[in-house]
Amino acid sequence: MNKEQLIEKIKTNQEIDIYYDYLLGQEVWYFQNNGPDFSSDYDKFKKYISRNLEIPFNNISIVGSAKTRYSFSPTKNFSEFHEDSDFDLIIVSNKLFSRIWEAYRQISSNQYLHEFNNKCGNVFNGFVSLKDNDRTYGHATLENWQKLILSFKARLQLKFNIQHDINYRIYSDWESVESYHLKGITKLKNTLDETN
Repeated sequence: MNKEQLIEKIKTNQEIDIYYDYLLGQEVWYFQNNGPDFSSDYDKFKKYISRNLEIPFNNISIVGSAKTRYSFSPTKNFSEFHEDSDFDLIIVSNKLFSRIWEAYRQISSNQYLHEFNNKCGNVFNGFVSLKDNDRTYGHATLENWQKLILSFKARLQLKFNIQHDINYRIYSDWESVESYHLKGITKLKNTLDETN
């Protein structure tokens, strides 16, 4: 599907249908673009993440331009996935979300928490967003997370040919995933309506 066809689909379908078809579905553009056995590759990828992070298989999903080829962010004008794009991974784990949120609370009570407002906004929307090179502030929870991620990142890159930075968006529950993405799709549809 090219960009124009995708825009037409977004303009003519309801937000919930777009969410189901393009963000939750099993089709992942990145794997389709990098091999014929893309459904099996995506399953292997999720199993690998599941085993290494101890997260249930069905609580892992790829989103963003790696999933759809084009960014759904209202500010990115459907930019295509490219060599500098991030790989966005959703992990649904209330336990992990709560641990990291508590770490942020403890850090912010003693020192400056980098991107405080952004982190607060994310927590308000039911998720925390982490990269493997984020600051740990010497907090054990964040240090342990970073060690865990770094220990398998190289194997992940070799096994699945993923040479991109990975964003780990850890949600408290699937309702928060749906709510956040439906709001984003609504903004995207409104932007499309304004430009036409």
